[in-house]
Amino acid sequence: MKFGWETVLIFAAAAMLVAVVAWVMHLKTRGVLRIVINSLAGGALIAGLSAFNIIALPLNVFNSLLVGVLGLPGAGIVVAAALLL
Repeated sequence: MKFGWETVLIFAAAAMLVAVVAWVMHLKTRGVLRIVINSLAGGALIAGLSAFNIIALPLNVFNSLLVGVLGLPGAGIVVAAALLL
């Protein structure tokens, strides 16, 4: 049986998804609550930057989670991606 690179890529993505779900399930409620609060704060930061026309950033779940999980470096990543794209 021959597998193409698409099949290998799908298996790798599925393995990463399983690892992320296992990591989230391993977190205690306090850790999950911290991620939710930080994600909401990240969304508020992105909305605040966009509202005052400092920089036009798209407000979506991915960006707010990135800023919420990584903090200030995540905000830097989102701003750099917005400037580069």
